[in-house]
Amino acid sequence: MLTGTFLGLGALALAATAVAPAANAAPVPVTGLNCDGDTYKCTANLRFGDGRWVAQWNVNVFHQSAASHQRAARSADAPRGAAAPVPVTTLSCDGDTYKCTAGLQFGDGRWVAQWNANVFHQAMASAVPAASAKTVKAPREAAAPVPVTALNCDGDTYKCTANLRFGDGGWVAQWDAGVFHQN
Repeated sequence: MLTGTFLGLGALALAATAVAPAANAAPVPVTGLNCDGDTYKCTANLRFGDGRWVAQWNVNVFHQSAASHQRAARSADAPRGAAAPVPVTTLSCDGDTYKCTAGLQFGDGRWVAQWNANVFHQAMASAVPAASAKTVKAPREAAAPVPVTALNCDGDTYKCTANLRFGDGGWVAQWDAGVFHQN
């Protein structure tokens, strides 16, 4: 019975590795980014294969007004008649709060999607264990949040990485994402 279980797990592992062709370089660039206030997910279109690959992650969607921000992130403030998902107009990440925030093209323009991200320097991440890389914070005199200069997602590690316009250019924000093909 154990042999059958291990063979079954081995077959699953082989099937999982066959999902995305290994010959293509990873991570791959993001060609479009949309967030949905109904499903509380952001979806990044990936420049990969037939163009129908996406990365998707959970987000909080809320209005930036003081009253809405103090309530729960999943409030009922969003007008339900709007089409979803909506395009992202701005994207920034904050090394103090460990959050990335996407401005949404919706309503009065003050709606945002926000999610948790690890923010670290790429050189320091290779020098210290991954668990402690999050503790290496940006210098306090720097302005936060900072703009994102590039966004890539990786179907092998199931992570999206945003390059940040900060310091020497080695700072990134990274978060887990589901990567799959749209049928």
